[in-house]
Amino acid sequence: MKPDSADTAPRLALKWRFARVMMNRRFATQLARMALDGYLAEVGWTRSVLDQSIVGRDGSAIPWATYSFIEFIGPRLGKNFNVFEYGAGASTSYYAKRVSKVIALEHDSVFAAMLRPKLPANVELRERPLGPGYINAIAELREPPSLVSVDGRNRVACVEAARGCLASDGVIVLDDTERPDYEPACEALKKHGFKRLDFWGFAPGQVERRCTTVFYRSENVLGL
Repeated sequence: MKPDSADTAPRLALKWRFARVMMNRRFATQLARMALDGYLAEVGWTRSVLDQSIVGRDGSAIPWATYSFIEFIGPRLGKNFNVFEYGAGASTSYYAKRVSKVIALEHDSVFAAMLRPKLPANVELRERPLGPGYINAIAELREPPSLVSVDGRNRVACVEAARGCLASDGVIVLDDTERPDYEPACEALKKHGFKRLDFWGFAPGQVERRCTTVFYRSENVLGL
């Protein structure tokens, strides 16, 4: 292993330690089994890494959220749901297959142009530049959404906007709640009577431990 000039002593030591561990046949075999036949293969993590896309094992689009959340939310989505997303992407197609309508909001016009042709007919992709128009776009909806996914920019402000426009039994999904920056949004929802359900674990193509959180009230579309 050739040292990189940017390596610090602790990082270099970690690289050497990993190299030694990988020389352990039992460890390497178990790691390969997990990636090729075990959990990482089963949830699609391996395919996401190899394909460099956010997909499940069968190649279909899934949200860029924790696998525990995906396993939870899939069977609870109903064909009568309407979903609003702050931040379009693979999750848009995933929700569209399972609900009545998805309105996805995107600030990046280049990404939106690339994504639009791939979306099914029950998706409306809206574009807004970052700012008040982006945050408050949810107020333009004719029907309050059953589920709001907050996975774009300005998340704390978007959560507050979503709270005021949500259906009475609607839920809010906030991704990356392990980040301290989003704690004000979590605290604000708690003060307004929302309960939280955290889903920790891996997400497609990532190795860090992450958290996706569902916020809900006593009467909710997910039956919690």
